[in-house]
Amino acid sequence: MTTTKKWDRAAIKQELLRQNKTLTGIARDAGLYDSACRAGIIGASRPGAEAIAKALGVPFREMFPDAYTLGRHDSGETSSNQKRNASQKRSRSTDNARSVA
Repeated sequence: MTTTKKWDRAAIKQELLRQNKTLTGIARDAGLYDSACRAGIIGASRPGAEAIAKALGVPFREMFPDAYTLGRHDSGETSSNQKRNASQKRSRSTDNARSVA
């Protein structure tokens, strides 16, 4: 039976030190803003958290099992409007004829 490591902030920082990596460096390598990974550790940036997990070679769901719950953006459908374009108003046909007064 294998047990997975508990990844908290301290464990992530310790592993970063062990691999000689920085959060800013990981964010830059991933094409994110400099503080994205710092925000990712506290649950404020999913792209930052994904970059951390990838850089450390740990599956995302193993490193952040509860921080980023599955939501509407995890599936292929990202629109909250299920009836897209169904209730749009029809455009009126305009009368281009000008009246002369």
